[in-house]
Amino acid sequence: MSEGAKPVSDAAAVRGADEQPKWGAAKRPDLAEAAALTFGARRFVSRIGLGIPFLFILTTIAVSSSLGQPLRGGWDTGELVLWALGTLLLLTPFIAAFVVMLTARRGGLVWTTALIYAVVTGLLGVGVDVTVLGTDASSASLTLVSALIVQVVLLAPVCAAVAFLVHIVRESARR
Repeated sequence: MSEGAKPVSDAAAVRGADEQPKWGAAKRPDLAEAAALTFGARRFVSRIGLGIPFLFILTTIAVSSSLGQPLRGGWDTGELVLWALGTLLLLTPFIAAFVVMLTARRGGLVWTTALIYAVVTGLLGVGVDVTVLGTDASSASLTLVSALIVQVVLLAPVCAAVAFLVHIVRESARR
């Protein structure tokens, strides 16, 4: 290098040392824009949301009534009480989702998780109900109880775990 010559510096390297990389920011969606685009759908879901567990409650009562026929001919108090307790047991996932949705903030993560849980367990329950109505009534109780076990023991923790993961992702994105 000759005297008086200025060292050549890489302008990009100097500029890059001062700035944070923007490659991650370019890939993130604009959350305000996404929220504006989905406003109508979210509003519709929040308005009909409580009706979904209630619809599955009515469906379960109808199927249980057609299977048990608690008021056929004469009725026995013991049979009616057993039918009511069995039906209440089958309604457990939907009553739980309904209560959670009543107490949680409408449209929030807990409310949405309870709604998704109600839809998934309801679809499973309706599938089992249709299957039970087409088969022998003597095996109906075993089928309904095993569906209840899947709904409560398997699906409830899975929905809670997914909600927990969504919460973690939201918090890390917020930071």
